[in-house]
Amino acid sequence: MKRWLTGFGCLLLSGVALAAGSNEAYRHVQASMLVSGDIEVAPDGSVMGYDLDHPSEIPMQVRHLLAKVVPAWKFEPVVVHGRPAIAKASMSVRVLATPMDKDTFRLAIAAVHFGERDGKPAIKAVHERRPIYPSEAMREHVTGTVYLVARLDADGKVVDAAAQQVDLGTLSGSVQMKHWRDQLARASVRAAQSWLFSPATGGAPAYRIIRLPVTFNIRVNGFSTRVHYGQWDVYVPGPVEWIPWLDKRFITGGVDAVPDGAIDQMGRGLHLLTPLKGA
Repeated sequence: MKRWLTGFGCLLLSGVALAAGSNEAYRHVQASMLVSGDIEVAPDGSVMGYDLDHPSEIPMQVRHLLAKVVPAWKFEPVVVHGRPAIAKASMSVRVLATPMDKDTFRLAIAAVHFGERDGKPAIKAVHERRPIYPSEAMREHVTGTVYLVARLDADGKVVDAAAQQVDLGTLSGSVQMKHWRDQLARASVRAAQSWLFSPATGGAPAYRIIRLPVTFNIRVNGFSTRVHYGQWDVYVPGPVEWIPWLDKRFITGGVDAVPDGAIDQMGRGLHLLTPLKGA
């Protein structure tokens, strides 16, 4: 059996199953929301302030959680010309909703991502053709997000690519879900092999590692499966895969916090010292 997951109502149903233990498959269903904004960090690494994009579209409970947690964050101080300095960066925060019983959910921050400190991305896409949607997955209305990592050479060419995590908007048996994950991952990696990004400049390392999400959405009965900003995304998270050429520092932490359309150059940006308690 295959179920298509959409809307927060599905999470409520999964909460009932979780509480009752009546459906093992639903134990894997997760709901989260990716919220974006900007953050300003003081020379000592404390948070000076933050702003959220389109706050009126974010549920009140999520805004309250961020207001409680974000100001208490501590970052590794940013050093400019040998001295600690104020730093500003974009941020995205994945808020996870965990069912406690059939009527109650606990909200927590599960992952974060911070953009370039000066607001200007170090890497831009020069040629980035979308993957071809696997025909079988499209026919079966399978949706999902592939969190892809790629290693670039000095010219910006992709020399290695792999799917670090694949989240599915479809619930079925474990064997079938692995099949769908493999299909979406292969399509993403195949497309990435022809991508080209801006070349390395200055003192950039010989190889740069980037991470970016690749989404697979369709229209069903005239409605898009794409989740809009401020809405809960209900899905089955995939395992974080081990990638031989990926630095151990990047195996976990913010895998699914990179917003759609963004390119994360791993190892750059702000370094959050405060442990996240929502994962």
